[in-house]
This record gives sequence, structure tokens and C-alpha cells, in this order.
Amino acid sequence: MRKAALFAAAACLAAPLLAQQATKKFDYKPVDGIQTISLAIDQVKVSQIVFKPGKTVGGPVRRSDAECVIRIDNDGPVAVQTGVAVALFDESGNLVAAGSGGTRAGWLAAGEHDTSAIRFPFVYRNMDKAKTFLVTLEVQPKPPRDAAASAPAH
Repeated sequence: MRKAALFAAAACLAAPLLAQQATKKFDYKPVDGIQTISLAIDQVKVSQIVFKPGKTVGGPVRRSDAECVIRIDNDGPVAVQTGVAVALFDESGNLVAAGSGGTRAGWLAAGEHDTSAIRFPFVYRNMDKAKTFLVTLEVQPKPPRDAAASAPAH
């Protein structure tokens, strides 16, 4: 009974720390590669994406240097880790580019902003045919320092 109560208490403490996720579809209309968008979870937001169509680069493994760069703003009160995925589609709904990225080093502090380069290393050859794209933002708040101390020992 006591273990069940401790487990329930730990679950309640951990619940607010679960990652949140949002996905939104946009028309692909960059101007000089830059497109303003609006996607937010609480006070963490993505408001700009810069598309950089690429070319094949080299060595034994042929891949692309195509990418997009996303600006992430943390206007919230706590540090967060972020993950971002971008998928571009042509007029028929075929995937023409895809990739993911996120917080580059550790946590994005409250009040800070960062950029995340999302590479399209292998699916990119038809990027010029993109008509729409999806952006998924995932946000994980940093747990409070005392959360580890209050968690039950196993």
C-alpha cells in the first residue's frame, strides 16, 4: 500500500514535466528563403524558418547540404529542451524533404532564443516542388532542482 502511494505521488510530481507537442501546417511561400510562421506551446514559440535548398555533397556517402534554420524563442519562466521536425510536401501530398533538430546544447534558458538547423540529408531532390510543410514543436520543461531529491528511491 505504501509503495502504491509513493508511486502515485511520484507520478503526480512528474506529470507537469511531460513533454508537450504541437504540429501545424503552413503553405510553402518563403521570400528569399525566409518565411514567418506562428507555432507555440505556452511561451515557447517558433516564428521564423529559413529554407536553404541544397545540392549533393560528397565522399563515399552522397548526401545533401539542404536545410532549414528555425528560430526558437523561450519567453517562459523556466528553461526548456526543444525538438523540432519539418516535413515538406508537394501538390499531391508527396514528401519532398524531411528532417529534425532541437536545442543545440542543453537547455534553452528562460528569456533566451536559439536557432536550430534542420538538415534534409537524403530526401531533398524535389524540394523545389514544395507547396506545404508541417512543423512539429516539442517542449520539455527543465525539472526543478528539488524534484530529484523528492523522488522516491528504488
